[in-house]
Amino acid sequence: MNKIVHITNDLQRLGGVQRLLVDLMTLQKDDFEFEVILTRGENEYIDELNSLGVSVYHKRDLGLFGVIKRLNKADLVHAHLFPSMYIALLSSTLKIVTEHNPYYRRRDIKLVKWFEAIFFRRFKHVVCISEGVKKAFELVLGWSNDKALVINNGVDLSRFSMQERKIEALRFPIKIGMVGRLVKQKDIETLIKALKELGSGYELHLAGDGELREKLENLVVDLDLKHQVYFHGQVSDIPYFLDSIDIYVQSSNWEGFGLAVVEAMAAGLPCFATNVEGLNDVVDSAYLFEVGDIVQLTSLILAVTTSITTYNDMSTLAIKSAYGFSIEKSAQRHTKLYSTLLGN
Repeated sequence: MNKIVHITNDLQRLGGVQRLLVDLMTLQKDDFEFEVILTRGENEYIDELNSLGVSVYHKRDLGLFGVIKRLNKADLVHAHLFPSMYIALLSSTLKIVTEHNPYYRRRDIKLVKWFEAIFFRRFKHVVCISEGVKKAFELVLGWSNDKALVINNGVDLSRFSMQERKIEALRFPIKIGMVGRLVKQKDIETLIKALKELGSGYELHLAGDGELREKLENLVVDLDLKHQVYFHGQVSDIPYFLDSIDIYVQSSNWEGFGLAVVEAMAAGLPCFATNVEGLNDVVDSAYLFEVGDIVQLTSLILAVTTSITTYNDMSTLAIKSAYGFSIEKSAQRHTKLYSTLLGN
């Protein structure tokens, strides 16, 4: 059985990349032998990976040369995220890399952009998690060849209710929710300001933590929303969290795909998202709003929370959309790619 080594930064539970890797390995365990190397953070999937027989190694224990040695023993290396992908290039093994975002700040530096345009060619393929990511990748790095391909992210739909929310009455307060790190990318500030415009009949529930938490908490105080905004911190049971809210909003400045939105759809939630590459591949255009547009977001939320028919219709659409992004489809595409490259 061929050995595939995933090299990435960490396996934190709230990360979309991390959840994707664990779900893929779960479905591919009978086809390949897997190993994971972490270059920075911790493994929060110990029990699940142990049950799969997947060994996880840390760069801090192996050292750089130890990491390279393990990579060279693999039949295929699959790299994810910076700087792990740079380390993968030091191995002599056949390797691919996944682009998980349409925008990386480091590429604003001309030297880095030039360097990556060259070194990415050392990967056999660049897997992009959405059409939006592929478009941005080719534009920024000036690529125009068949090395870049799209394999959409997928969600383990069995973890979620997959039930339409057919309501007979709207009950206030309406609970709006979002899952994600409290960082600039997610633009939680816009969501909080929209809540102020919506009034006392609405609450905001945030699952996640991050460097901007204190700043956001101060904003909540300044806007007198202390009794309407709830910071839940790191949430281990995302399906339970999603079942506890009424509407999902993804207010991100950018996203590679929108895994959290698909999970919310799988919970039957009406979903709104910013009109950015990646998210607009997932959410219907009628439910997109421009980045930072508080007025537009408020209008969309009011439209669904003042009409039972609209709410029910959006819930039906959410379930239908979620089926298009199952982890099984993503795993099949990855298995086909691996097998082709390995000559199976």
